[in-house]
Amino acid sequence: MRHPQFRFLWGSVLLVQLGYWFATIAFQWEVARRTGNDPLALGVLYFAAFAPYLLFSLPAGALADSRDRRALLLTAQVCSIALATTCVVLSRLDATPTLAVLGLAFLAGCVITVVSPTNQALTANSVPAVDLASAVPLQSMGLNLARIAGPALAGPVLLFAGSTAAFSVYALTCVAATALAWRLVVRPRPIVVPGEGLRRRVLAGVAHARDRPPALAALLTVAVTSVFGSAFQSQLPVLGAQVAGESGFLVLVVAGGVGSLAGVVAVASRARQATLVSAALQLAVLGAAVGVLGVVRSFAGMAVLMAVAGGLTFSIMTSINGMLQRLVADAHRGRVLSLYFLCWGGLLPFGGLGLGVLLRVAGAPVAFAVTGAVAVVAGLSIAARSG
Repeated sequence: MRHPQFRFLWGSVLLVQLGYWFATIAFQWEVARRTGNDPLALGVLYFAAFAPYLLFSLPAGALADSRDRRALLLTAQVCSIALATTCVVLSRLDATPTLAVLGLAFLAGCVITVVSPTNQALTANSVPAVDLASAVPLQSMGLNLARIAGPALAGPVLLFAGSTAAFSVYALTCVAATALAWRLVVRPRPIVVPGEGLRRRVLAGVAHARDRPPALAALLTVAVTSVFGSAFQSQLPVLGAQVAGESGFLVLVVAGGVGSLAGVVAVASRARQATLVSAALQLAVLGAAVGVLGVVRSFAGMAVLMAVAGGLTFSIMTSINGMLQRLVADAHRGRVLSLYFLCWGGLLPFGGLGLGVLLRVAGAPVAFAVTGAVAVVAGLSIAARSG
């Protein structure tokens, strides 16, 4: 934090993520309210919100390595201002039926898909190499501060002032984030290879990850965590309503955010750098926690499990993010980190949609048991092969 450029970047990303979480909770609130907490509709919303990671993560990472990263971040944040303003207007006019909410969630995901790899690549450009090990967890801490503060503040706003007010906060945070990003000055600029097309740049990033073991195994751990370890987040309105009604959803979101922050702090405070084996074992424990979520009926117990699951999820993600940052060269950083976001956000839609279908067909105990069991088996297998 003693580096001014990192402070500008950190504050900008914190604000844009805070606004994104305001919007995300408002989108879930609207769909849950309009569909009576239909698990399939919530799964479709999750798919729409995170599908941009699947579609655009790799191109976004290639752009982060071939364009001015500061300019790319500013462009994405200006787009977020336009999107947030549209959300405010449509909400004010009461012109946001479920299909419109799905479309807005998709566009919000498009913006974050560009911001995410660009921000992570800029992190390494804003601090000396010796401080990168602390800069990466600090960025993750900022994301989780936003994840906690966003839902915690969005809940009262939604309850007492409605969706229009929540989207207005989204717009204000986007404006503030853009103002901070404008002050950002980083060197060196990304390296551009003359005549290299987008497809070739993407393939070069994949090859770079393959040549930096255990990067591919780490990305596989991220993918399993996304599809099977984190899909429960798409069904928080359903879980909350089962034990505490409408307000239960918001309490569970905050509990998960608090646990996530604790997980990131744990990574940042470790004396030794995290290994792939430790991340894989945490994935196995996360799977066990997810399996229990389907059968617990105590609201206090569910909140504790949410905190544990959130902590494990973000401990895994932060550990692997830091691992990849150390393994890759700066010229390929944006592309390799876009693979990380592809495995994380790009696969989340399938986990959320699949869990929604399982819930509709087989009920919560079976749905959560199946997804949790896959995470346990995968985590133990990766740990055994990497030990």
